[in-house]
Amino acid sequence: MPLLTDRDIKKLEEACVKLSEEAKVRHVGVINQLGRLIAGGLKKGLTPTLEDDKIRMMYMQMQLDFKMRQELDELLGPIDYIASRRTKQLIISVPIGENLVLITAEPDADDKYIIKRAEALFDDITITTI
Repeated sequence: MPLLTDRDIKKLEEACVKLSEEAKVRHVGVINQLGRLIAGGLKKGLTPTLEDDKIRMMYMQMQLDFKMRQELDELLGPIDYIASRRTKQLIISVPIGENLVLITAEPDADDKYIIKRAEALFDDITITTI
């Protein structure tokens, strides 16, 4: 598994902070292939919806879901994003290299706008692994 440089993590962190400034966004984090948070997190001042162990489980679940869906990439093309709207939260994951940008927002948030913002912020980040 490629390791990210400190500079890469800083760029990812900055993009997470910018996206979390959107009004209805609650959480923006980058999770690695193992489902571990490497940048970002819950927007400051908010109370988490889930306990820490459930958050870690969700990170691993999202990464597993993404990997399973990649099985069809050859036939259907690569994944641009995965979005699920639940009654209490909107959950979006956007791949960036081997990692995923995981975004949670209020259920009435505009998913298409958030996805476009995420792509604009994270697509320009060049990852240099060590």
